[in-house]
Amino acid sequence: MTDLNKIIFIDAEVAANGAAVTDVGALKGTGGEFHCASLAAFTDFLRGGEYICGHNILKHDFVYLKNEISAGGAKFFIDTLYLSPLLFPKKPYHKLLKDDKLSAGELNNPLNDAKKARDLFYDEIDAFNGLDEKTQSVYFELLGKTLEFRDFFKFIGRTGGACDAAALIRETFAGKICASSPIEKLIAKYPIELAYALALIGVTRV
Repeated sequence: MTDLNKIIFIDAEVAANGAAVTDVGALKGTGGEFHCASLAAFTDFLRGGEYICGHNILKHDFVYLKNEISAGGAKFFIDTLYLSPLLFPKKPYHKLLKDDKLSAGELNNPLNDAKKARDLFYDEIDAFNGLDEKTQSVYFELLGKTLEFRDFFKFIGRTGGACDAAALIRETFAGKICASSPIEKLIAKYPIELAYALALIGVTRV
């Protein structure tokens, strides 16, 4: 697994009209914390980090903080939102509830959400490591090159060799999927959707 000095967990609060970032929280893998609305200070906090991790960062936080993250030097991005249904198929893992509020009208705390993203990420690593080797290989073959998952595999040091993904899937899920399923076409066109479907199939009793 990549050195924890190289990962930073983030969360951003954005104005209701989407015009500006109003607050940012961040947490280094080694424990250093940041909670401030200054984007310049946020950029400085990011320096030295190679991985940025958060919940729904690809379609939310990164959209608003792209310049700061780029200036901070990070090159890899891990989104716990996509990992959750893959690794917790029985019950999607939604620990990032706003349960730290004292009242319904209290503002969100992005530092607390960054900490929740960290905890979720480590649980996701444990869940992946708890899978059997064939299932791990299936997920890597399907998702190892996708934007949503590739940097997760890089962080945990997962690599793969030459592999017939379709044959591996049929072997791993024998008796749970139809032998005539168009696996090759699904791999080519819908790798993420196929991975999610296999995760659900894997926990379904037959």
